[in-house]
Amino acid sequence: MRVSSNQYHLTTIRNIQQSTAEYSKLSTQLATNQRIQKPSDDPLGSVMLLTLNSELTKLDQYKSNMNAVHFNLGQQETQLSSIINTLYSIQEIVTTAADGSAGQAELEAYSQELSVLFPAIVDLLNAKDGNDNYYFSGSLTDVKPFERDGAGVYQYLGDDRVRDVAVSDNSSVPANITGDKLDPGVTFLNEMQTYLDLIATAPAAGVGNESRDLLGHISNFFASVSGEITRIGGTLASLDEMALGNDDIALFTENLRDDIKEVDYPEAYVQMNQAMASYESSLKVYSSVSQLTLFSYV
Repeated sequence: MRVSSNQYHLTTIRNIQQSTAEYSKLSTQLATNQRIQKPSDDPLGSVMLLTLNSELTKLDQYKSNMNAVHFNLGQQETQLSSIINTLYSIQEIVTTAADGSAGQAELEAYSQELSVLFPAIVDLLNAKDGNDNYYFSGSLTDVKPFERDGAGVYQYLGDDRVRDVAVSDNSSVPANITGDKLDPGVTFLNEMQTYLDLIATAPAAGVGNESRDLLGHISNFFASVSGEITRIGGTLASLDEMALGNDDIALFTENLRDDIKEVDYPEAYVQMNQAMASYESSLKVYSSVSQLTLFSYV
């Protein structure tokens, strides 16, 4: 089979162009440390990169969710811990008044202390975050959870909806505490207000029976708030464990992605040298042969 001079020239030029393109591609890979410049460089690898990048994006979102929940629950825990500390002071005063021996002057002093401590608890139950949202009103974050109606009775105006936030493919955690769990039926607030109204008049007979009754309500409120603090602690501990797990998955995924997309430098240098050698060889042969004519053989 004869090969025409034109075919030979075209074939040689094509080889030179292929060597040049291969060298250019490898040079770009080395300069950018990106093995896959376009999907056609590695179709299967390109698909895997899309999948891995999607997984990393999802893990980043889970991490962001965890940080937000951790911060939010931490702030709520701070408010509830302050309620507990204030409640201890109220309990101490009411316990002292429970023996019934306090005179009017002492009851007036107790009344003054309680008139400062009790509103502090109400303020903590109505606390807001940095975005002006109420912590303990459920999903109604723009509604003040505990308010007195026209008759002076405290009511819970929030709802019982707990906001669940996804922290992994198969897990979610509660992101808030609802006020109805802190003071079911708003019993403590109303009993405490009734007691305050009573002690403000400093009754001569004392407030022994009323104080002992209130101690039971204080104990129940204490248990409710402490229970929610414990629940927050459990949730935060779970978040810390899941965060470690997600970090491990993210690290593995990043390493796998990098293995696929990044350049193997030793191999790339070898291939680039081979491409250069092929280019130089083809160019040298083409340069020599292109100068030959039939007269070269006469």
